[in-house]
Amino acid sequence: MHDKQNGFGLVEIMVGLGVGMLAMVVVMQVFSQAEGQKRTATGGADAQSNGAIALSMIERDGKMAGWGMANSMFSGCNTTYSYCDGDISCGGTAGPLTGLSMAPAVITDGGDNPDSFLVQYFANPKEGSFRYPSSTELRSNMPQPSAELNVGNTAGCREGDMILVQQNGKCTLMQATQIQDEALKIQHNPGASGHYNPPAAYQTANNWPAYTKTAKLSCFGAPPGGALYQRSYSVNNLHQLLRSDNSANPAIVNDVVEPEIVDMQLQYGIALADPKKVDSWVSATGTWAHPTPAQFLLVKAVRVALVARSVQYEKPAAGAQCTTTTDTMVANWSSWATFKTTSYPADWKCYRYKVFETIVPLRNVIWG
Repeated sequence: MHDKQNGFGLVEIMVGLGVGMLAMVVVMQVFSQAEGQKRTATGGADAQSNGAIALSMIERDGKMAGWGMANSMFSGCNTTYSYCDGDISCGGTAGPLTGLSMAPAVITDGGDNPDSFLVQYFANPKEGSFRYPSSTELRSNMPQPSAELNVGNTAGCREGDMILVQQNGKCTLMQATQIQDEALKIQHNPGASGHYNPPAAYQTANNWPAYTKTAKLSCFGAPPGGALYQRSYSVNNLHQLLRSDNSANPAIVNDVVEPEIVDMQLQYGIALADPKKVDSWVSATGTWAHPTPAQFLLVKAVRVALVARSVQYEKPAAGAQCTTTTDTMVANWSSWATFKTTSYPADWKCYRYKVFETIVPLRNVIWG
């Protein structure tokens, strides 16, 4: 029998198996590396899209801060008198409105955690057209207590609107219950249609101010639950960007709008020398933790720094620690914002991050 008729020998089979296994190892290594690179690229793309969408939403709502009222109207309110009769539509607690501020945009410092951002409007931001607020004056003195306003005109005022009266640094917030166009009168009676209007005894007991002729008055729309339209943004401990919006009925509370957002830092842009040019940036700490109306008058912009995280967890080598992101990298993320990683998850170095920054001009404040 010839050798070529004997078939494969054991040695030849073993060599073939060895070559095949070696080729399989090479193929699997190439595949593993390719998949890892693809997941990294995909994770980076996810962070890019999540961060871009989140920043766009914050920027869009921030630009509209103060929509529906001239800046000169609310900026003069050094002291604001307000009331709720305990109805859920005005907050559910009888007495002065808690945390009432007429400021268009408010930053709350988060300390080691992300900051939060509140934007306020004096007209429904969902309306397709701008509703110009009323701007008139009292044509006769408003005594204290009072349930009737004699005004120069009633244009722009509707039943159910909020009324802001301002004079000499004092402001009173009320709710219109009846508009008498021909008589040029606005009623603000307490009761079922005026949950923001206190009874006469409350006004007297709490020394509500009287106003004289030529005091400024403005009417603006109110949301279903609250005195002012509000939209707010915050980041929770699950690394989600949350959005609340009281223009809806029922109000939207802490709705998740984007995942994998781990940090958000903000600062006020203030104009000290030129009223239309920002020349200083301040964090919402110290004297700016609770700005006065005079301080809010200086705020012309807000700058935002947002950190988005990739979905892909980057595994370290066996026995090694993650170095995908380091403290040195974090220090260079932003030219102005400080990100404190002590509030990040313990494995934060095993992820890749994208940082987004923008400056949001408060257009209605600047133009007002």
